[in-house]
Amino acid sequence: MPEIKLTHVTKRWGKFYAVDDLSLDMEDNSFITLLGPSGCGKTTTLRMIAGLETPTSGQIKIGDRVVFDSEAGINVPANKRKVGFLFQNYALWPNMTVYQNISFGLGNIKEELPVIDEEAKALKSMIKALENPGELVKLIEECRDKKGKLDLDMVYLKL
Repeated sequence: MPEIKLTHVTKRWGKFYAVDDLSLDMEDNSFITLLGPSGCGKTTTLRMIAGLETPTSGQIKIGDRVVFDSEAGINVPANKRKVGFLFQNYALWPNMTVYQNISFGLGNIKEELPVIDEEAKALKSMIKALENPGELVKLIEECRDKKGKLDLDMVYLKL
């Protein structure tokens, strides 16, 4: 996930402020949790990042790309932002299989997606681990239970 940066983002409907002057930096590959009571603007913030809601003012950047800027008149549509979104309440089509529901959004992608060789990726990780045998031994030793037995599933997971 690229860095996401919100700068002075506000969303209001009339006199009601759903989000007021929010500035937030989410670093590349970070894990973020938005916590707060019902109605405090968590979902509205996520919808603005995804492009499903238009902010009243402010700027939103995803990676190096400005996807919304009220002053510059920039508002990249949701289907061009490359943001996945899982709704809080189920939004499934009952006439579709689980696979069809999950893959539905991929049908909207018009550009060619990169092909990833998972086997080569796994081999690269193994080679990197073998370059530092001391760290590898330490990692494996952390996978022993209280009786000293090695948990191979945990070793594979950590590797």
